Amino acid sequence: MQVAIPKSADLVSPFTLRIAWKDGAVTDLGARQLRLLCPCANCIEEGTGKKLLDPHSVRPDILILGVELVGRYGLTFVWSDGHKTGIFTFDRLREIGEEGRTA
Repeated sequence: MQVAIPKSADLVSPFTLRIAWKDGAVTDLGARQLRLLCPCANCIEEGTGKKLLDPHSVRPDILILGVELVGRYGLTFVWSDGHKTGIFTFDRLREIGEEGRTA
């Protein structure tokens, strides 16, 4: 499997993260879509992978207030609902974009 390498990652609005990949692909990811897929231990049970986050608790107008680089492998987000844990690897972000998931 090829490792996903971003060229840039920018908030085009508080609702959308755009990642341009080194292979030329571009991925737009919605704030709510990402929040619902948060991989942290508060949102996903570590042992089983069971989703703990109730989708009804995430507002449709949730915003990404900040994005931070984590090492050379991923991003973490600050959300308008106060949540700020969860590291999305670049491979996972690319996978989410390719799956075309919507929430």
